[in-house]
Amino acid sequence: MKRLITFGDSWSAGHGVETDVQYKECISPNDFIDKLRTSNGWPKHLSNHYDIPFVNFGWCNKSNPEIIQDVKDNKQFFDKDDLIVVMLSYPFRGNGEPLHDVASLTNELNGFNYYIFNSFYPTFADVPSTDNLEISRFLQPNDTFVPMLQQYERDNDISVWEYDFRYPQTWQNTPYGDTHPNYLGYKLIANKIKELIDDYNTSRGTE
Repeated sequence: MKRLITFGDSWSAGHGVETDVQYKECISPNDFIDKLRTSNGWPKHLSNHYDIPFVNFGWCNKSNPEIIQDVKDNKQFFDKDDLIVVMLSYPFRGNGEPLHDVASLTNELNGFNYYIFNSFYPTFADVPSTDNLEISRFLQPNDTFVPMLQQYERDNDISVWEYDFRYPQTWQNTPYGDTHPNYLGYKLIANKIKELIDDYNTSRGTE
């Protein structure tokens, strides 16, 4: 692999690696915090696993249509040897249409080495996928990273959420995307992403 190129919303932008709670509701508080976030989320840890440089296009509050537009705008710079990872946002943010968005994304990424993940909300929870939708590279299409983070926190009695919050007991009743991982949480996400990608390639003999 040549480079890691990532796209997504606040969960890809690294919102939550900062320790000052005054920035909790700030999409872009200042250049320093912006760079701290984008340089220390799961893309950093995933690139370290593969020992390749990374470019993180994640940005807070991005909708799936906006994420797809980011992919389109930067597709000219992709290389066949790049690893491209897209972590989708809440599926209905910004007038998103889950089935249409996934179809558009996979069409744009066809021919590249890409993988798609959910962040905090399952894309198909409210709109079931169809047999006509190509989701072979959408790993865990009906799951998110939230249960894994919650379980780790319970098992280890340590916060994996921003500003040392403890796991939300009523996760689905909180505002979408209102709670983010912290530095440790993003590291755990990167570990899981690598595990899923490696398992995918091993199962197809393409490792």
